[in-house]
Amino acid sequence: MNCENLYAARMSRVKLSEIAEMAKDSQGCLSLAEGVPAADMFPIEEMIACSKQILEERGKNLLQYGNYGGVLGLRTRIAHIVKLRYEMNVSEDNILVTTGSTQCMDLLGRVFIDEGDIVLVETPSYIDGMNTFAFYGGHIQNIPSDDDGMDLVALEQYLASHDKVKAIYVIPDFQNPTGRYWSVEKRKAFMNLVNQYDLMVLEDNPYGEINYSDENRPSLASMDTKGQVVYMGSFSKTFSPGLRVGYVIGHKTIVDQLELTKESVDLHSTALNHAIIEQYMVNYSYDDHVSYMCNVYKKRLDTLCDTLARELPEFRFIKPLGGFFLWVTIPDNIHCYDLFHACIKEKVSFVPGLPFYSTKDNTNHIRLNFTGISEDNIVEAVTRMKRAYESLL
Repeated sequence: MNCENLYAARMSRVKLSEIAEMAKDSQGCLSLAEGVPAADMFPIEEMIACSKQILEERGKNLLQYGNYGGVLGLRTRIAHIVKLRYEMNVSEDNILVTTGSTQCMDLLGRVFIDEGDIVLVETPSYIDGMNTFAFYGGHIQNIPSDDDGMDLVALEQYLASHDKVKAIYVIPDFQNPTGRYWSVEKRKAFMNLVNQYDLMVLEDNPYGEINYSDENRPSLASMDTKGQVVYMGSFSKTFSPGLRVGYVIGHKTIVDQLELTKESVDLHSTALNHAIIEQYMVNYSYDDHVSYMCNVYKKRLDTLCDTLARELPEFRFIKPLGGFFLWVTIPDNIHCYDLFHACIKEKVSFVPGLPFYSTKDNTNHIRLNFTGISEDNIVEAVTRMKRAYESLL
């Protein structure tokens, strides 16, 4: 039986991402591409101890069907983290624990996006965020951005001339792919502007805790006065992506709708994984763990920036204050895909910048990851990249 003519129309929007396609060519390469944490920093021994403890003490409850919103103790811990880091005063009732932050975006798409709604994003923006909202019929529109985040003049002009804007999707803290970090002034001005419109702000913050400075900046959600900001977070970057634990925070009426929607998707996320993270935070210092990761990652970032400056001075970049990525501008006469294929021949990989734009006319940017690769391998990867670049000249 040929089922293709029975597929829902929305399936025509589902395609393997360009990054996933390129990953097939990257086997056996030194990778500056994958946006992954360092596996050797997963707290495995501590997780083993926590798993044993919670199974012995709470196993019958944790292995049963669970609370739709997530384990209460973890939601309490999340409320504490976001208050400490981002000045958010929320209760457990404002928090829904999800199967990774990607599920947050999927639930928000289901709840808020109708066919033809406009979703505004930064230029460039996170690929899977754009793809998720487009899947539910959202019309993705880029708003120009600079090193301090979204261009508010351009945003104001767009909002004044379009009446179908349903949501604005932004990553103010160490954005994927650029590593941008919005100033406090930009955050306040952005919220003052969007407060004039009936639209949702979808604030994604999977990287905020990976901070190489001493400064934490308030979230957009902390400045929300009318319940229009929904905040997304994740433990994938600070704890383990394999546990698939994310969370969404918002006004209780919104969280109730998201929880109702999630119930029809998977009933609830894995309570056992929630409890492992919760127990880790009881037994050990989560802050010390995150601080240790940040120290290691900062050294890797320093190594990458220093090696690029020495070996490839033609490449331009702004060193980020946190996150997983370095956004690099390559010379105008080199197409990012040509450099990618030349690098594959030298057994080194990265992610071309083009897929991060909804318009495909930005060909001289590349995204480099430094968290998932050792300092020695970073130096070797850049050396290989230099050979690839010189082969194109």
